[in-house]
Amino acid sequence: MIQKITEIDAVYAAIDTNRDIYTEKIRALADAYGCGYDFCNFYKQTGGTVIADYYGSAVAAKCSVRTGDRLAELMEFLMCGKFRKVLMPAASFGAAKIDANIREMLLMRYNGVLDEDEIKNTDDIDKLLTDPGSSLGEISEIVTDGFDIDINKWYTDISHNLRHGISQIYVLENTACAVKMFSSSGITYLSYISTRKEARGNGCASRLIRALCVSETAKRNAVLLFCDPSLENFYERLDFTVVSKAVELTI
Repeated sequence: MIQKITEIDAVYAAIDTNRDIYTEKIRALADAYGCGYDFCNFYKQTGGTVIADYYGSAVAAKCSVRTGDRLAELMEFLMCGKFRKVLMPAASFGAAKIDANIREMLLMRYNGVLDEDEIKNTDDIDKLLTDPGSSLGEISEIVTDGFDIDINKWYTDISHNLRHGISQIYVLENTACAVKMFSSSGITYLSYISTRKEARGNGCASRLIRALCVSETAKRNAVLLFCDPSLENFYERLDFTVVSKAVELTI
């Protein structure tokens, strides 16, 4: 059985025993919006799987890889038309053995080794990378150079998360940007890493990512991100390694 969760404490309880990138994405939505908005909803399947939905873009956490009725029930719910996109582990989707439109992605983790000088300099990371001359509107221009997204929804969501201290935007030379979507349970999740088209190839994004990874690793946080398989070599050069595979279902 899959039921809607209507109390925020029940969301936290549902994801508390298994903490990974998927559960923490759900936690970030719960922290930002709670259960009081009609565009952000949470669901739980009896036995484990938790689903968070923000404007039809969902993430499924603690997905069962068991075959049988429980997995069939989950996939039927995810494919019912309630959602536009669903992010979930590739292993869970593969176990379901269904045909669907999917986008394959890699979950990557930073495994670089820090030297003493880098660790000493991490206290200045915010001052170095948060460019006071870059407005959120200008940053959104950088983001749309790298991502095909609804920029109005992105702007609204990021503004909300910034006000609540959940997310933080970093900009380098008004050229490259990255968003720390959240940092919780020892996991720092980076997204919307982008460079202006006319400035690509100058290493600005690489410097930005490296600085962020140094800062977060010094805090003993694991730095994770999802990327298209075509970018695997780029992130490997920055000391990231593949942790697992994910899929994004397009309904």
